[in-house]
Amino acid sequence: KKETRARKPKADPDAEGSAKMCKASALKKVFFMSEELLPKDADDGHLRLEMFFHPGHGKEALFITHPDGRMMELVAFTEPRRSWFVDSEVCSNGRIYMTAPVDPTFLALHHLRKHCAQRAISLDNIAVEEASTSRLLNEILDPGNLKCVADVKSSGEQKFYKYNQERTLAWLALKTRQVAKILKEKQVHCGHSAQSQNFVRSEKLVAENVSNEMDYTRMACDYVGRYLDADLHGLLTSYLHIPSEIQAIVEEKAASQKRKSVAGKNEGSDSKKIKLNESDAAAKLKSSGLVDSDGDPNATITSPTAAPLKERSLTAKEKALAKGAKGTKSIASFFKAK
Repeated sequence: KKETRARKPKADPDAEGSAKMCKASALKKVFFMSEELLPKDADDGHLRLEMFFHPGHGKEALFITHPDGRMMELVAFTEPRRSWFVDSEVCSNGRIYMTAPVDPTFLALHHLRKHCAQRAISLDNIAVEEASTSRLLNEILDPGNLKCVADVKSSGEQKFYKYNQERTLAWLALKTRQVAKILKEKQVHCGHSAQSQNFVRSEKLVAENVSNEMDYTRMACDYVGRYLDADLHGLLTSYLHIPSEIQAIVEEKAASQKRKSVAGKNEGSDSKKIKLNESDAAAKLKSSGLVDSDGDPNATITSPTAAPLKERSLTAKEKALAKGAKGTKSIASFFKAK
């Protein structure tokens, strides 16, 4: 007897490809980071992803710390319906993560204002129960930078810090001016109205529309204020004498109306000059005799009458021909119908 064996169906290459295509884990993320931030040697340490309190957000946020003490904020850019292809896998988390360097002093300010406003305290005694805060103040932060925002008192080898608002505002104002200088060098538009560089007619027009210094200072203050408490950001705005956006818009409209009024006065003076030039021209025409002397300067120009043409005298030959032609008929008379 012949044995019948079931044949296996041939493998479908498309089915194999679909089987290999699986969904990547959500732990796979896409980072854009400078190579300078990556440790060159494994012995130097590794980058750490940690949570610290963010004063601007009012809650904890993700930061990346470097073994040499540098700190970077983890900024996420996300759009709806975005995915990534990682090798042969699909990553449903389509966010783009980028790193932005941050001065740890901005994060330490929140804790200094909270615990060291009334009395000087050592960094070891500030928020001992919070592990992240203790690491920030004792391991990452450079204590020498705190002299810009606090009064430092020493007792032996131990140092105590008390928050100083005047020093803090002066230091933040210096940071704001540095950011404004960079914005100006990069030619970032900081005005209230939108501006497109693609539809600017000339470089001269771009120079005329450059935002003023206060616009640069306001935007720089907003950048610095992202890492400050809301009340401290308000104090910095008052310290730099930055008007509110509504007040700035009102002042800008008033300035534009003033420019229009000045332009209107200039146009009026130009029209007066044109009228004076017209009266001078009319006086010259009057003296030339082309206009009536008794008329007004706006009288119409009278063109001189043409002199009658004199009859030309005939020569002797032309007189003889005319005399011989008397009594003759023209050739056209022969063709007239009878």
